[in-house]
Order: sequence, then structure tokens, then C-alpha cells
Amino acid sequence: MADWRFVEPDGELVSGLMRAAGVDRICAVVLANRGVLPETLEDFLSPSLKNISPPDGGPWRVAARRVATAVRSGERIGIFGDYDADGVTSAAVLSLALSRYTENLVVKLPNRQTGYGLLEPYVRDMFAEGVRLLITADCGISNHREIELAAGNLGMDVIVTDHHLPPAELPEAAVAVLDPKIWDEDDPLAGVGVAWKLALALVRELGDPEGRRVLGRLLDLVAIGTVVDIAPLVGENRTLAWTGLKYLNGGNVRPGLEALIRAAGVRRPLDEEDLGWRIGPRLNAIGRIRNPYPALDLLLTGERQRAAEISQLLNRLNAERQQRTRLAVERCLREADPEQDFKVVFTDEIGGIAGLIAGKVAQATGRPAAVLHRRSDGSYGGSARAGETDVDLYRALSLSREFLKEWGGHRKAAGISVSPGKLEAFIERVNAAVREQLAENPRLFTPALEIEAELSAERLTNGLLDWHERLAPFGSGNYRPVFVSGGFCVAGSRQLWEGMNLLKLDGGVSAKLAGEEIPESPFDAAYTVSRNPYTGGVELEIVDWRR
Repeated sequence: MADWRFVEPDGELVSGLMRAAGVDRICAVVLANRGVLPETLEDFLSPSLKNISPPDGGPWRVAARRVATAVRSGERIGIFGDYDADGVTSAAVLSLALSRYTENLVVKLPNRQTGYGLLEPYVRDMFAEGVRLLITADCGISNHREIELAAGNLGMDVIVTDHHLPPAELPEAAVAVLDPKIWDEDDPLAGVGVAWKLALALVRELGDPEGRRVLGRLLDLVAIGTVVDIAPLVGENRTLAWTGLKYLNGGNVRPGLEALIRAAGVRRPLDEEDLGWRIGPRLNAIGRIRNPYPALDLLLTGERQRAAEISQLLNRLNAERQQRTRLAVERCLREADPEQDFKVVFTDEIGGIAGLIAGKVAQATGRPAAVLHRRSDGSYGGSARAGETDVDLYRALSLSREFLKEWGGHRKAAGISVSPGKLEAFIERVNAAVREQLAENPRLFTPALEIEAELSAERLTNGLLDWHERLAPFGSGNYRPVFVSGGFCVAGSRQLWEGMNLLKLDGGVSAKLAGEEIPESPFDAAYTVSRNPYTGGVELEIVDWRR
């Protein structure tokens, strides 16, 4: 059971926010804990596209001018994306934006069999189709050799749009490299946000007075890619996601998304959880186990019948992905070594679900986990996840890199390839690296649950939701506030689905609770709040409880 730790912001800041926002202390505490200042309060509560920094620096201008030249001269432009939701929406944004000015476009996506990134086969395919300007979407920052091939050998110009951490040396053969993390490694933009800003730079370059309105209609795709990629919902990302959700909840939703929303059974109004847990997985599913092009086709089509057909396909594939994941997780948990503090387990799955399996193994065991499959050359490839622990995966893998052929990622997730004959040495070293972190932080595997404030049961009213909902969209970088209350009593309960219960608490408040155990009354609970889509009232989601 995690410790509960109250997060106490500066008292003067809280008072300043209370005066500026006209809200009570609890709301001001939540705002302060998110780094909101009185002078930035309006931007946070009422995001505006006016606050998006214009893409008019050197690389943006160079890229926009090169695209404008291709448009005016009729050159064939190739867009190359990724097979996940961020990459597919990035490619769709660029395709829809550029198709306003040219029909000489080709859009390509990778497949799991060949691999991620701008690999040589993809470059040669684009060249064979007559591409003279190649624009990457959500990839390319590390593809030095392939960009050199494209530019030096095949005569194509390359513009890179990406958001991953750049290597020490950038791909110099590219005409322009647009990756905000080059200038600020903490920049939150997802790949789709970078693609959208390139489109904005092009609109400015071409002097298109209607272009900004057209780009605004693409923010539904930007919101999906940003939320599903778990990009921090702060700064420009907050504005882009907030605005995109407004379009998704408006009356003119693009046919592909309307069909997918219907197929997924999502009730309006949509929120960020609908994007992350219902829409996103369906866009991701096909790229994990098959060719990703239908997901792209869904976002681009204007035909409602075609959209309905693709959305049903994605629905079926998502169910297949869920079943395969569940069975693989069960096998991995049976085989997990209880002595390991970094669980290394094996699977026959060689598609794109290794990361999902690793995340569920990490969640079930309370330890970071890697899920690997054996390749024909004796190496092992797969994905690692930190789960809900505070383990820094990047640091642990860095200390184990001599046993790895390839690896990359960040502190919570990574992809790895273990060299032939080095598996046992890797397991020993990475476990030692995790135990070093445990020695520094005894709560490494059970980090404290951060509590914003204690609420009385009387505060759980619609008035609470009125200001709480203004903090949305919630997600990475802006998590739902966690509150705590004491003295709850269960008046009734029923199972919603396996592992999830709906409690009726004294006072008429409903609460979701994961797990099999129903707490005996009275009990204290830490929880998040949301609006019940059926009743409109407050609904709690209990994240921890104690008697």
C-alpha cells in the first residue's frame, strides 16, 4: 500500500490565485500544484491558439520555403509517417494540409515486419514513385544514413519533422530538421504537433488568408495524436488538445472519426480519456498486428460508407489485440522470476504488442519489466516498461548498454535488443542497476500517492465539477487531482466487469473501485472525480483506500 503525501504549494501563491480566479482555496491549491501563476491563469483556464508560438525561426522558414517551392513547381512530395497513432495522425495532418495546394502527393507508412523509422527500403520505394521532396512525420531524427542515401545518392531533398530526443549529431544531409527538442529537450510537442506547425509555417509562407481556418479544422487529429502518444498536456500541447476536443465535440466531425466514435461506443461529449482509452487503441491496433494503412485511410476518407467499413475492421483488430495481449500476459506472469527486481520474460509475439504486455506485467508485479522474443540470429528484441514504479529505465539500460545491440527510450518506456549470447549477463546487470536505484530510494517500487487536498463529503457536489472540469484535458503533465475523504460507508455494490466494481456510498455518491475486495465501512479513500455521463453527477474513482 502506497503512502499518502499531501502536496503543499506556496501559501502566497495560493492566495494570489484565489484573488485572481475568484475560486476557493482547494481549487487554488490544485492550480498552484500545476505551476499556474496569477499572470498565466487566463491562458491555462481559457487556452487560445493566439498563444501558440509562430513557427518563423530559421529551420521553420527554410522548410516552409522548400515545400512552397515544391508546390509551385509541381514536384512530387512524399510524406513518411509511423505506424502508431501519433505517426498516422502526423502523416494525415501533412497530407490534408498540403493537398490544399497540390495533388502531387504520396503518403507512406512503415510496417512492423520491415521496421520503424526511415529505413532504406522505404527511401528507395519513395524514390521509385518519383518523390523529390521527402517529409518525415514523427520520425527521422536518428536516420543519418538513410537521409544521406536520399539526399546524396538519390537526389531527394529531405525535411525531418520529429519530436524524439535528438542524437548528438543531427542528420546534416537534410534540408531542415524540425524537432523542438533540439532547442529545448523538455518541449512537450508530439510528432503531430510538429507536423501541424510545419503546415502553419507553409500557410504563412504562401500567404494563404484562409489557411489558418483550414488548419484549425485539423486540430481534431492533433488532439488525438498528442493524447494517445502520452505527450505532456502542458503549454502548447494543452492548447492544441483543448481546441481539438472542441472540434471533436462539434457538429462537423470528419467521417472517419465519426464512424470510429460510433464503433467504439463512445458517448459524447468526448474527453481525453475517450481518446486515450477508446479511440487511440483502435488506431494503434492495426499497426501493431497488420499493415497500418487502413488507419490512415480512415482519417483521410470523406466517404461515410468507407469510413464505417474501416472502423469495423479496426474494432475487430482491437479485440484481437486485446485477446492476444491477455493470453501473453498470463503466460508471462506464470514464468516471471520472483527474485528479479527487473522482470525479464519471453513471448512468441513479435508484433507491436510487446510494450502493452510489458506494461501489464509491470503493473501486476510492481516491478519494471521487459518482454523479449528470440530472433533467428540469437539476439532478443522487445520492449520494457517501468509501470507505476519510480524506476528510471533509461538510466538502468544505460548501465547495461554493453550487452545491448540497440536500445532507446526514456525513463518510463524503452525498446531494446540484447546481443546474441549476452542475455544472462544483461539480466544480471540490469537487475543490479535497478537495485542501485532501490538503495537510493527505498520507496522506488511503491512511490507515495500525492494528494492535493482533503475534502468533506459535502464538497462532492456539482459545484466541485464546475471548476474541476476547467482544468481538463487531463493526462501526462496535468494528471487528475487526487483528493482524500474519510468516513465513507458502502450502501451497495455491483460488478461492472471483471475486476471493476461500482459502489453506492452513503449520501448517494457513486464510486468505481478496481479489484475484488469491497472495503468494510467506514473507510478512508483517495480518489479522483469526474462527471457521470448518465446522471451528470459526481462520480469517484478510488485509487487507494484504508480503514
